[in-house]
Amino acid sequence: MSFNALTDKTSTRIVAGDGWWPDLSVGEFMGNYRLPAEYAEDMVEDHIAIARLWAVRQLAAWRAGQQAAGHASIDTVPVCGLAGEATRLFKRAVFCHAKALLLGQFVTVERREAARDAGKETPDITAMFYAWAHDAIADLLGNGRVSVGLV
Repeated sequence: MSFNALTDKTSTRIVAGDGWWPDLSVGEFMGNYRLPAEYAEDMVEDHIAIARLWAVRQLAAWRAGQQAAGHASIDTVPVCGLAGEATRLFKRAVFCHAKALLLGQFVTVERREAARDAGKETPDITAMFYAWAHDAIADLLGNGRVSVGLV
């Protein structure tokens, strides 16, 4: 028996796609990306939706090209000759971006000193998830992962 308000119930919520982009499962995200249990399901769902908007914006021209090539959904776009991998990369981009956004929220979610966890709050971890999201977008676009910017 547990004496806290946390649950091990898997979320059944879905952030709906538009038919071309896939549906995104909140439960899949929470399970695969080991989200801290302190997060409210509503907040998680909202941050996945925000991250999806970011990814869709990054991939708007790519999607147009894929549709022009006859692909009815991202599920039919092969990556390295493998069907379904474009969907995997899209989910990775969205879920890593969402996790980075949510890690930034941890300081507002749980404030007890005993619950303080530098692994959930460090900017290095957040930056790592943002980088992984960008890597997944680069992989979808067929770009290298190294970029140069004006300093």
